[in-house]
Amino acid sequence: MAEPFFDHPYLSGHHAPIRFEADAPDLIVQGKLPDDLAGLFYRNGPDPLYPPREGDYHWFDGDGMVFAFEFSDGRVSMRNRWVKTEKFELEKAAGRRLFGIFGNPMTSDPSVQGKRYNTGNTNIILHGGQLLALMEGAPPVALDPRKLDTLHEETYGGLVTSSFSAHPKIDYATREMFNTGAAIHGMMGPAEMRYDVVAADGTIRKTEIIPMPHFSLMHTFLLTENWAIFPFIPIDTDLKRFAAGGPMTAWVNNRPTKFAVMPREGTAADIKWFEFEPRHMFHELNVWEEDGKIIADVAAANGTALFPDETGARRTHLDTQQSLRRWTIDPTGNTGWIKEEVLNGRDIQFPRPDDRLMTRKSRHSFANINLKSRDGRVEGMDAVLRYDTQTGEEDIWHFGAGAAAGELVFAPRLGSTDEADGYAMTLVHPANSPTSELAIFAARDIAAGPIARVLIPFRVPSGFHCNFYAEDNPLYQQTLAN
Repeated sequence: MAEPFFDHPYLSGHHAPIRFEADAPDLIVQGKLPDDLAGLFYRNGPDPLYPPREGDYHWFDGDGMVFAFEFSDGRVSMRNRWVKTEKFELEKAAGRRLFGIFGNPMTSDPSVQGKRYNTGNTNIILHGGQLLALMEGAPPVALDPRKLDTLHEETYGGLVTSSFSAHPKIDYATREMFNTGAAIHGMMGPAEMRYDVVAADGTIRKTEIIPMPHFSLMHTFLLTENWAIFPFIPIDTDLKRFAAGGPMTAWVNNRPTKFAVMPREGTAADIKWFEFEPRHMFHELNVWEEDGKIIADVAAANGTALFPDETGARRTHLDTQQSLRRWTIDPTGNTGWIKEEVLNGRDIQFPRPDDRLMTRKSRHSFANINLKSRDGRVEGMDAVLRYDTQTGEEDIWHFGAGAAAGELVFAPRLGSTDEADGYAMTLVHPANSPTSELAIFAARDIAAGPIARVLIPFRVPSGFHCNFYAEDNPLYQQTLAN
């Protein structure tokens, strides 16, 4: 018999698990769907099957649940499925949680010692003819791109057997995917990471092993046309600290942020190391080169409330709000020189560009932001924003106090080539509502409000990352055209 979940901010309200899979062949739409909007919108996020063993929980720890919304002929269908990893299937068979939080071997059931902790709960992308559910601690999980059935772990011919980034970068100019895998030997092995270049056909053509200064929780990395930049922020994972009674994952006070800057086709021997003040940074808007310098627009803060510090003390969301910042790095210059400026000071979560311009210069940022709630992660990011990084123009829609809006992603209209020519969409749970909706905007007029709302007849829990693939996107055609 499945036990009830205990009270926790990330197991209640917007975050409460739904624990079911559903199919909806033709959702009701308020407003009118544009004729040139066709493709698939995917969303991944945590939906734990069972409550954790420790009596505690972390938002990043739940089992992956993927939602797919297919736009075709003016209609929208939906389905959601768990990412059925070995972890999921072992626990389902046992009828209870077996793995410790984040797979902590010290709190896991003896029956799963040596088994892989993989939730597949963070991102969901198309590449190499596959739909891949991602988390940074394990290999990708391939799903059927329409049915969402779990197919297999993708190890790329046995080359990826440990970790894989939740945020690989796809360069649309080459259709290659660039990936990192942190702590590839586990938390007790040497501190090394892996850098992979995956060809358009889904085969790895280059791998490089790179030293890590510590076991940093590196959720993302930065990529331009010619450079790869690996940021090691002050958050680390330390099993010895946990064994001594401290937090397993923690922000280490007074530790600088370190950047390994490497030519995109280079080797570890080519790395130049930079240091900067302590910064929390899990998500970037876009990165490119200009006048010989690296320009990185990122969501960053001077600390984090996601994890305690090494003493167990926690900071508040208000004290660690992220803002949209621009980092400028001279890859050939002084390693002590990094320039930082705040582009937009709003409480921001997941900034996104027009993905077709990743690694190339862009100006439009699409993001979910917080206007009214005290803690945007727990209570919900209640608004969305398009921000023009060249002019400073803000374009905002507020969903109302108590609403929770997910990642706002750009959806190109069919045939478009210009930046931000199309639509933007986000999953929204209105305050205290038993249902959710997929809100669709004209991309360059967010303030006008949604042009259409796809009504979902149940609440979709708050999740993580989304992607939209138009029918004329080459990644869509490679995976779904047949």
